[in-house]
Amino acid sequence: MPLLYLKRTMRHLLLFVFIVVGDISHHAYASQASPKAINSNPASLYAPLLLPWQAALTSSNTSDVYCGAVVISDYWLITAAHCNNNKYIHHVVAGVSSIPQSGSQPLPAHYKFNITHRISHPNYDKTVFANDIALIRVDRSLLTVAKPILITSLTDQQTADNIFANQWVTHQNSQANLIASGWGKTNVDSTFSYPAQLQLITLAGVPDDLCSGLRTDNSNIICADSNIDGLIKDVCSGDSGGPLIWQDSQKKADNDFGLRVIGITSNGEQCQDRLNDPTHQYQQLPGQYTELAPLRAWLESYIKQYDQLTDFSLSTHNSAPNYNQDPFIVANDYPQDYQLVETHSSSAGSIPLSIFIILIAIALFRKRMNDNNK
Repeated sequence: MPLLYLKRTMRHLLLFVFIVVGDISHHAYASQASPKAINSNPASLYAPLLLPWQAALTSSNTSDVYCGAVVISDYWLITAAHCNNNKYIHHVVAGVSSIPQSGSQPLPAHYKFNITHRISHPNYDKTVFANDIALIRVDRSLLTVAKPILITSLTDQQTADNIFANQWVTHQNSQANLIASGWGKTNVDSTFSYPAQLQLITLAGVPDDLCSGLRTDNSNIICADSNIDGLIKDVCSGDSGGPLIWQDSQKKADNDFGLRVIGITSNGEQCQDRLNDPTHQYQQLPGQYTELAPLRAWLESYIKQYDQLTDFSLSTHNSAPNYNQDPFIVANDYPQDYQLVETHSSSAGSIPLSIFIILIAIALFRKRMNDNNK
């Protein structure tokens, strides 16, 4: 083999090494998530109307979303009590995953519902977000465009608590056993904005003994945090009142896949503070959600009295929800712009991949030289 050809071959091999190493370096940096406030994905990325129980509380023109809400029956929704004090909320939007913003084509009228009645829990305490829940009634059936979701029972809650205690770990990935959603603030390139698309995040339930918040007593709240070690995922401003979804694994074969609304978004660490200090993921206040199981009796009693329905029950629906997709199967634990690339610091006895490739290139060159000398 001519020496000129061997030199040319070596140059090509080294060029290949530099390209590969550069690409590896690029992906190592890409493993750092781009700064979104909740590191979410659009729910419609997975399926049309993946979360048919999700609703929004909006202004009169429906383009401004102030809070989330959850459809629980034909005419009723639940939201956070602290959302109920917002004088700018006039309508409920349901049955959509996208809400047009100002200047866009307006939302068709059949997705917009007028609020006829709303009431906060009588023991709501705004100073510590205790009993942070409210009921909202609308003027016509929500089931024309949306589907309700069952509220967890006390037995469900005990099962979930045991799962959270067994599956939560720090400094490792935990199993995603919760899903939160909403149209709250997202952050891209350090600019906060409200998305038109409904956002979804997978989370992990935090055990009660690690669930610290504004109250010394952590009963009747649920804590949820990112299930991915080193990646901040959380709800943000505007997500309040939206659903926290849990799945009963014993009922996955049911038409509703065993999906339950276990909590509604209440409070937590400021998103900007979490993003500014991402290395202290486990020292920060996790997302706080109003636990629904202990409040279901009040919700049911109030609806029965207001609508004069003696046989009304929140444990069942007149027409059981029949969902098209199981979000716990189709939703991704990672945001789409987060590339999971395993990177290891070099240590004794290990060879960085870049050096390994260079050694291969040198070995191939030497083989070519030896072949030429035979």
